Amino acid sequence: MQVISCHRALLALVCLSTAAFAAQPLAAAAQTSPGTVLFSRTLDGTVDGFTTPVSSAIFSIGDDGLHERQFTPYVNGEFNMSSVAGYDDLAPGNEGMWLTNAFNPQGTYSVYVEAHSTLPHYNDTPYHGKYYIVNAYGVRTPPMFFGTDDLQDPRDGPSYGSVSWGPAANDQIAYANAADVLPHKHPPCIHLMQSNGSNNHVLWCAAKWYYRGIEAIRWSGDGRSLLVYAVRTDPTLNPEADLYVINTTTGAATLVEVNTSAPYIGWGFGDISYDGHEVVYGVTYDSHDTGACHVASNATYIVWCAKNMLTGQTVLLSDPSNVVTFEFQKQILISPDGSQAFLTANVSPPPPAAQPEEEIFAVKTDGSGLRKITSPCVTMDASTTLWWRPVRLSPDGTRMLANCHAESNPPNAPIVYTNKVMVVTLTDGSARFVTNGTAYDWHTQ
Repeated sequence: MQVISCHRALLALVCLSTAAFAAQPLAAAAQTSPGTVLFSRTLDGTVDGFTTPVSSAIFSIGDDGLHERQFTPYVNGEFNMSSVAGYDDLAPGNEGMWLTNAFNPQGTYSVYVEAHSTLPHYNDTPYHGKYYIVNAYGVRTPPMFFGTDDLQDPRDGPSYGSVSWGPAANDQIAYANAADVLPHKHPPCIHLMQSNGSNNHVLWCAAKWYYRGIEAIRWSGDGRSLLVYAVRTDPTLNPEADLYVINTTTGAATLVEVNTSAPYIGWGFGDISYDGHEVVYGVTYDSHDTGACHVASNATYIVWCAKNMLTGQTVLLSDPSNVVTFEFQKQILISPDGSQAFLTANVSPPPPAAQPEEEIFAVKTDGSGLRKITSPCVTMDASTTLWWRPVRLSPDGTRMLANCHAESNPPNAPIVYTNKVMVVTLTDGSARFVTNGTAYDWHTQ
């Protein structure tokens, strides 16, 4: 399998590099503040008498709320986003179900997918499209991969998914050899390549017939490890996956956990610490498994766990007082030093609000020290539902980029959706508004 030829890719990236560094790139090489946020906004339209998203576009903005730029246009039936993680990924409630590494280490380029769909774009309507690399001014390279459709079923031809750019210590792009939606590839493999298309090689392949796809590739901050989900060959609509850590130099795989949920059916997504020594993830309940997390999960379908990859110790992440229950169909983040996990949980709001809120909580990876981080980003009342989504932590672990979504459904009035990009200070929970939209990556120092 080949990516765009080195000659073609190098020429394109050299031209982009010249243009980008002649002026200010997405984030200056000697960046101090502010950082840069990548986010998307949807455009609604009417299809068959129903209001539905008909397009989405990608933007960048400083995390101080200044210097907004639009990268891609709104085109009916075209959805520009970080990845295709599910047919209903843009539907209210599912925004940003998986948030990949889109930025290159310097913050000067980013990866996105231009996906096309027959409207309405969800409810089993497939996407077709291509992956691109774009600079700060919306100038993009030729498509990253050969072929007419990067998102096709792998049985129909070459297909690509879970494209994720490495951190400062490893300026490579990792990708899976099967599209993110309904993968079916034997064997499913992870590839690494340079951004110019050179040194494209297989890093690791899962067992040929036991697994059918690789999903949700996540880099460790030091660039030495990948956290990946190997989806089992399973005829059911809700397949399970096994979670692995892959050494990016040797390709050696270490099994983290079995019986996790397959990410792109909309379940939980794990994360890995900077040095790759601590992993947090969701586990599917299995009454036959005697592990600490499985035994404790008999009251729910999925629970969250932390595992130390050096000692093998696994810890259940829960509220010992049983006041809150963590949401399992969401994303979890881990602090760079591996000491804390950040995830969402339902809380009962005080009057006059009546609907439950999904707020972000912090819990130490030894299972202690549960504390609530966020508060509502809108004024709550009896008709308002609110949910937070963690996106990315700052390298020093003191701040979090997060999305705050709200739905207001007052009697005899149209539903109003609010989508806010926020920067949260983790010590006191204070949140600063950045812009309206849904963030999916953050380049900061």
